Amino acid sequence: MGGPEFVLALSAIGCGTAVVITFMDKAFGLFGTNKHKARMLESQRQLELAEERSRHQDLRIVELSRQNEQLQKQLEWHGKLLETQDQMLKRLGTDEPARIR
Repeated sequence: MGGPEFVLALSAIGCGTAVVITFMDKAFGLFGTNKHKARMLESQRQLELAEERSRHQDLRIVELSRQNEQLQKQLEWHGKLLETQDQMLKRLGTDEPARIR
């Protein structure tokens, strides 16, 4: 057996082995590539879920900030209303004794 025949025989054995290994991997997952792909898909799914949660939290932060601004304005208005009420009560308190006399 000369050099070219030896190379040809090794190539045939190598190709045959590759075909058998590929078949066994696809059929039975013996060599870990399917497991690796499954882990990759699971990681991608977890990443997508984390991104979705992040978007949801961002929207919640925006909504809560808007509500906070509304509550700040409402507090400001309530403070002004209380000031006005105090002023009116003071006026009524000072005006009534003047009327009685």
